Amino acid sequence: MLVIYDFGYGQDRREEILIFNAYFGLTLTFAVLESYRLYKGQIPFNLFYFIRLVLPYTAFSVIAVDLLFWGESLRAAVVHNEGWFFANILLLVFYGMSNIASLLYRRNFSPAVIFVSSFMIVIFFGTLFLKLPNATNAGITWLDAIFTITSAVSVTGLAVVDTPTTFTLMGQTVILVCIQLGGLGMLTLTAFFAYFFKGKSSYVEGLFIRDFLSSDQFEGLLGLAMKIVLLTLGIEFVGAFFIFINLPEQEFDSYFDKIFFCAFHAVSAFCNAGFSTLTNSLYEAPFRFNYNIHLTVAFLVIIGGLGFSIMFNLFILVKYAVLNWYNHFVVHLVAYRKAVRIATLNTRVVIFTTIILLIVGTIAFGALEWNGVLKEHPTLWGKLVTSFFGSVTPRTAGFNTVNMAELSRSTILVTILFMWIGASPASTGGGIKTSTFAVAIMNIFAVVRNKPRIDYAGREIPQDSVNRSFAIIVLSWFVIGLGFTVIAEAEGNIPFLSILFECVSAYATVGLSLGITPQLSDISKITLIVVMFVGRVGAITILIGLIKDVDCKNYRYPRESVLIN
Repeated sequence: MLVIYDFGYGQDRREEILIFNAYFGLTLTFAVLESYRLYKGQIPFNLFYFIRLVLPYTAFSVIAVDLLFWGESLRAAVVHNEGWFFANILLLVFYGMSNIASLLYRRNFSPAVIFVSSFMIVIFFGTLFLKLPNATNAGITWLDAIFTITSAVSVTGLAVVDTPTTFTLMGQTVILVCIQLGGLGMLTLTAFFAYFFKGKSSYVEGLFIRDFLSSDQFEGLLGLAMKIVLLTLGIEFVGAFFIFINLPEQEFDSYFDKIFFCAFHAVSAFCNAGFSTLTNSLYEAPFRFNYNIHLTVAFLVIIGGLGFSIMFNLFILVKYAVLNWYNHFVVHLVAYRKAVRIATLNTRVVIFTTIILLIVGTIAFGALEWNGVLKEHPTLWGKLVTSFFGSVTPRTAGFNTVNMAELSRSTILVTILFMWIGASPASTGGGIKTSTFAVAIMNIFAVVRNKPRIDYAGREIPQDSVNRSFAIIVLSWFVIGLGFTVIAEAEGNIPFLSILFECVSAYATVGLSLGITPQLSDISKITLIVVMFVGRVGAITILIGLIKDVDCKNYRYPRESVLIN
C-alpha cells in the first residue's frame, strides 16, 4: 500500500517524509524480528536466509556512514537512501507472494486452474495500477486500462491508446512489469522467489511447476525455475546493451531515458510482446533505417520464442560439442566417451521448423514487397534486414519496421499464416506453436503415404501428441472465428481482412495491426480482450481446468470405421 501511494499519487513534502519514515520503520521491524528468530534458533542460518537480510542491513550500514562521516541528520540520511528501503519493501512483497502461492498450491486446485488464475490476478492488479493518477497524463477509461494490461500480460502488444503519449514513466513501468510477468508466468516467478528465499519447495509445488514448465523431470524443478529467471534477465541485459550502443543520441533528453528505452524494448522483444515507447514502433523516423537495432530486436524475439527447454538443451549441445572438439584436437585423445543423442526430439523439431519458417518468410516478404514497402530502403542490406524482420515479427513479436497499412494483400495473408503458427512450446510467444504445426504436417504426409505411425529423427511421435496438436488447431480457429464474427458484426465499416488480421494477431499474441485497433467499439475491444487472454493461456488449458478428467476404462469397444473422405 505504501508503494502504491508513493508512486500512484502526488504528495507534498510532508507526506514524502512520512513515507520515507514508514519505509525505514518497516525495514527496521523486519530486520529486528528476523534477527530475533535467528538468535532463538527458530530458523536455520543459510545462504538463502543471508540473502534476505542483505538489503536491510546494507541500508542501515549506508545510513550509519552518512551519519558518522558526512554529518547528516537521521531524517536526511533516510531520505537520501530511500532506494535501499524501497528495494527491501519490494523484496518483502515478493516474499509474501511466494508464501501466498505456496498456500494456494496446497488447495485442491488443478494446475490448469492455478495457471489461468495467475494471469487473471496479474491483469486485475495491473489494471488497478494503470488507473492510478500518476500512471497516465490525462486519465484512461477502465476498458482501455483492462485492454492495455491484458495485451501486456498476454504479451500481445495491441494498443487502443498511444503508449508514449498516454502513459507516464510510472504507467510505462507498470506495462513493462506486466510484460515480464506475462512472459515468464507468475508460477515461474513465485517458484523463483520460493527457491530464492527458502532454498526448497514442497512436493505439491513441484507438481504445479512441472505442469507449467511442460517438463518431464521432477527433481530440481525449483532450481530450473531459478535458472529460467536468471537466463531471461541475462539475455535481456545483453539485448539492452546492444540496443544502447546503437541508439541515436539526439533522440533522448537524458541518460536515464536511454536506459529505460533499452530495457523496455529488450524485455518487450524477448517476451515477444511488441510494445514500444515509440508511437510508430520501430518504423519511427530515427529508427526506421537503424538496421543494427532491428537485428538485435529480431534475435531477441527468436531466442524468446524458442522456449526455455530448447535453450537449455542447446546449451548442453554446445557444451558437449566444445568438449568433444577439445578432446579430439587439443588433448588428442584417441578414445574418449562421446555423449549420445544430446538433442531431444523436441529440439530437433522446433529448430528445424523455426529455420524453415524464417527462410520461407524472408523470401516471401522480400519477393512480395520488393516494389512495395521495401522501395524506401535503398540498399540491398536494408531490404534483406527488413525482409528478415518481416519474417520474424509475425511469430508473435508485434514490432514493425514498415507501414503495415501499405502491405499487399498477399503479404497480409502470409503474415496471418505466420502469426497463427507462432512461436515454440513453453516459450514467451503464442500461436498454435511450431511443434503443433510440424506434427500436423507430418501427420498429413503419413496419411498420404498410408503410414500407421509418425516418426522423425529416429523417434516415433506418440498418438496423443498428434491428437493434442489437432485439438489445438481446431480450437484456435474456433476462437478466432468466434471473435471474427462478433467484431465483423459490430464493425460494419471495417474490411473483413483487417478484422481477420486483428483477431489472428490477438489470439496468437502478436500485436501487429493494420491500424484499426484504436477505432474499435467497446464490444470489439472486449472481444479482443477475451481472445488475447484465451490465446495466451491456451484454449485447451482452459477446457482442461473446466472439465473433469474421465476415469480410464479397462475395456475397449469394438472398432467400426467412420466415413471420412
